[in-house]
Amino acid sequence: MLLENLAVGIFGAFIGGDFVAAVLRADGVNDAVFSLRSLGLAVIGAVVLLLLLRLMRTLVGPLRHRKSVVRRRD
Repeated sequence: MLLENLAVGIFGAFIGGDFVAAVLRADGVNDAVFSLRSLGLAVIGAVVLLLLLRLMRTLVGPLRHRKSVVRRRD
């Protein structure tokens, strides 16, 4: 579950920081390697996707169920 959260957070940061920042950029060219706006959008994107993952887990349930011990009555 930790790796899943990490992967979703990184993907959300990429979507927010790179894709959304490029769409919202007015001039179309960004010469700066780092900007606070991109960082903020990356954090927002990661948080939004992690919240969506949590919502999906509560509505659908976990993807993998733990094997439960079945006790037979003798």
